[in-house]
Amino acid sequence: MGILPTSNKFPVLVVLNPHSGRKQGLEIWENTVKPALNAANKPFRLIESNSQGHVISYFVNNIKPILTDLAQSLSTTSGTTTDEETIVYPTTAKLQIIVLGGDGTVHEIVNGILKGVEGTSFVTDSFRPEVEFSVIPTGTGNAISTSLGVMNAQDAVDRFNAGKTVPLRLMSVTSQNSQLYTVVVNSYGLHCATVYDSEEFRHLGNDRFRQAAMKNVENLRQYEGKLSFYGPIQRYNRASSSLLYDSKEINTTESAATLTLPGPFTYLVITKQASLEPGFTPTPFAKTSDDWMDVLAVQNVGQAEIIQMFGSTATGTHVNQDHVEYIKAKAIELEAPTQGRLCIDGEFMTFGAGPEGKVRFEVTSDPNIQIFHIFA
Repeated sequence: MGILPTSNKFPVLVVLNPHSGRKQGLEIWENTVKPALNAANKPFRLIESNSQGHVISYFVNNIKPILTDLAQSLSTTSGTTTDEETIVYPTTAKLQIIVLGGDGTVHEIVNGILKGVEGTSFVTDSFRPEVEFSVIPTGTGNAISTSLGVMNAQDAVDRFNAGKTVPLRLMSVTSQNSQLYTVVVNSYGLHCATVYDSEEFRHLGNDRFRQAAMKNVENLRQYEGKLSFYGPIQRYNRASSSLLYDSKEINTTESAATLTLPGPFTYLVITKQASLEPGFTPTPFAKTSDDWMDVLAVQNVGQAEIIQMFGSTATGTHVNQDHVEYIKAKAIELEAPTQGRLCIDGEFMTFGAGPEGKVRFEVTSDPNIQIFHIFA
């Protein structure tokens, strides 16, 4: 059985984070999104985030009954008499979620859903929901929306009503003690330090990242580490201005790396999004819907090179600079000689030193994980 639409009786889930970005989420909900849902006669269930971690906890605790209700709303009956009738659930169905918040809110929903169904039979070959996101850009960076070219809240609503979606592919991040999934960016070095320090400038909105970046460029550090790529890669070639495919068929679980960057790293991002905020496009070849991770790596450079790179990211021409490495990959491992910090979709993870502490990044092929789509 193919993908079925959401039942007319089943509500769209609306996740509102009133604290994200410039705190305009509630106003946009009341003036733009809610009227559009009412006009389309779409029932909704409003879930308002009241504290950090509330959204992920909500989905961990509630995704099972939500999926059960969704399946039942789309179920049919078989048999010739009432006594013989049995419930037939659809193989697949759509769960629609409108997000008024930033990329971090999407991250919490994704991880809440997957953690909530982990170890259960709720997502299997016999019933695999398709979770569809409509992201209303009310966060600070709005990387997902910006990468898809969504201009504003009304544009996002129009795309939701049009009904066209593309896959929102996840990256798995696995360390010695944990595994989680990311939808936007994993970073090490200057980018991670910038996001970490931007909290003290949150009142500035998007400008908080520029302020924190200036602070970290002024006190530029190098971050020890080794980045290893496994399996096929595409590496940007400045002479041909194109990505060249390395077709080495090396299994992603084998120990032999296709390529190793020795570091130290000044700047390192591993992402699925082309833009991380308006006017900042560090990975211009990235696609939300493909099975590659895009890596921008700058190793052991000074302030002049970093400033030069930042100055060209709006147009994507920074990939032609000698000190910039641009690679598309399937599986990556990061190892550092000392304990380090990663930025994971705006949150932070500490990883250990040496081989025992290495972190693996991968675009998983598990169909029970890759169930997310986004209106585009």
